[in-house]
Amino acid sequence: MTLANSRQQTADSKGRRAHLFIGAVAITAMLGCGAKPSQAEQQRPNVQFAAPKEQPVTAELMTEHASVQLPGDTRVGVLFTIKDGWHIYAQEPGDAGMPTKVTWRRAGGEIFGPLEWPPAEEFVDPGEIHTRGYRGEVLLSSRLHVTGKERVDNPLPLQAKVEWLACHDVCIPGSAELSASLPIRAEPPQRTPDADRFGPARTP
Repeated sequence: MTLANSRQQTADSKGRRAHLFIGAVAITAMLGCGAKPSQAEQQRPNVQFAAPKEQPVTAELMTEHASVQLPGDTRVGVLFTIKDGWHIYAQEPGDAGMPTKVTWRRAGGEIFGPLEWPPAEEFVDPGEIHTRGYRGEVLLSSRLHVTGKERVDNPLPLQAKVEWLACHDVCIPGSAELSASLPIRAEPPQRTPDADRFGPARTP
């Protein structure tokens, strides 16, 4: 069982826990950089963008199984941990906000299914804007099918680009680059300690 524990990567290094990073370019883009404001921005006159010292969201890459067979399936996902009082947005964010994005990067013949979204909560953002999203923790996952073009004992690299907007009394755009390694084995895969987060077990 050699699955990389991505919980120790940061977005600034190739370590194993991914933390969000906020850059001046991202913040400038969210503010429009002098361009005509979008409809969402016009609806949020009381919301300001900021980059506090302590970021409100962290992201971790995790898998349902510790390995995968050829051909075979498993589930992979990104766990967002959100600081108390903050929230991120759902696929359909409501009157404003930005949908959280997870973009899987293929390394070969593997196939990623659509992103699975848990039921969202309703929020009222500053300016009486009604939105939908998540607080606390949320796992956004996809079904991963390994087609058989890969080789046994060669680990399958997993990479995801993640983007989100965290809001409280201010809103902070965030992003992270996540990576891990999923072993390919001939024997049936074992579930990881995080497998229950994916919901009821499915046949690999």
